[in-house]
Amino acid sequence: MLKLIWRNLLRNKTRTFLTLASVGLALFILTFLGAVLDAMESAQGSSDSRVVVRHAVSLTFQLPEAYEKRLKTVDHVEGVTILNWFGGTYKDQRPENFFPRFGAEPETLFDVFPEYRVGEEQQRAFEADRSGFIAGKSLAEKQGWELGDVITIKGDIYPLDLELTLRGIFEQPDALAQEKQIFFHRRYVEEAMSNPGIVGTYWLKLDSPEHVPAVVKTVEAMYESSAAPVRAETEEAFALSFLEMMGNIRLLFSSIGLAIVISILFITANTMAMAARDRVREVAVLRTLGFQRGQVTTLVLAESLLVGVLGAVIGAAGASGLIGFAAKAAEGFFPALSAMQPTPGMLGLSLFIGLSIGFVSGVFPAWSAARIDIVEGLRKVA
Repeated sequence: MLKLIWRNLLRNKTRTFLTLASVGLALFILTFLGAVLDAMESAQGSSDSRVVVRHAVSLTFQLPEAYEKRLKTVDHVEGVTILNWFGGTYKDQRPENFFPRFGAEPETLFDVFPEYRVGEEQQRAFEADRSGFIAGKSLAEKQGWELGDVITIKGDIYPLDLELTLRGIFEQPDALAQEKQIFFHRRYVEEAMSNPGIVGTYWLKLDSPEHVPAVVKTVEAMYESSAAPVRAETEEAFALSFLEMMGNIRLLFSSIGLAIVISILFITANTMAMAARDRVREVAVLRTLGFQRGQVTTLVLAESLLVGVLGAVIGAAGASGLIGFAAKAAEGFFPALSAMQPTPGMLGLSLFIGLSIGFVSGVFPAWSAARIDIVEGLRKVA
């Protein structure tokens, strides 16, 4: 039976190859889009016990520095630090020279982000040098930086250029995307602009993730009637809010994937129907030799299932290879995508879709082939 199925599959090699290529390409695209979406929604390195506090209207609005003292008094808050996005340009506008740049508070940064591992001596050097900065290990290696190197960040949001000296290199092996950013003294910018008290976001470290809802509710209520109301959210929700600015990406990707699958289903179904029609006489002969209707159905359906499975394997394997290459290429301009990887769930979904395409596209031709009248089948082709 297996030999017969395989011979039928290879009877028209061109048609079989094109059908396999169609299914493979569809599931290749589907697997790749799934990996991109998972990476964008993963918020790699985020902690479920950290809360981000920002202006309720938009990140472009700033908060008063006076909020910091009161935030420290909220129950279950163990630490508070400030991060201000600086932006700017390093060297030029090429993607490989882009990386996040934050003004921070060196004294509290590592209390709220304990996963950032840095030597004690380097940490003290960073705290003592107002123009010093620390960089993630991956970024430092990529840029060829060593301790003591001086870099220039040309301002865009803020009308000043920063001359920064590398005083420390931190590591976070569990989330390499976090190693592609730098932190410097926020006071350096404020003093240069004669504008103290600039706060973009407050970051709160809690004693337990279970207290996050209560802290969020308390913090938002504290400033509900103030001139600068706040929005509090988990670190993961804060990271995903940037994805929301691009629109409903999940709906877009899902729609594209569904359209691709439906299109390939029709193509495969048409191919299997043509293959079944081409073998009307052969099926009649098999019935004459004693093959039962169930055996005929199995032959045709198994051929269709094999096409779907092989197409899924080809597509998933190709996508897995491209995902690794794309993740490395994306490090410079979209660090979040550097976390892309083919997950077992996505590969399993591709295999399931391939099986489904094979089954749905083959079940009707198999049923039709099994119902062929022997005499009429021999007459029709003879």
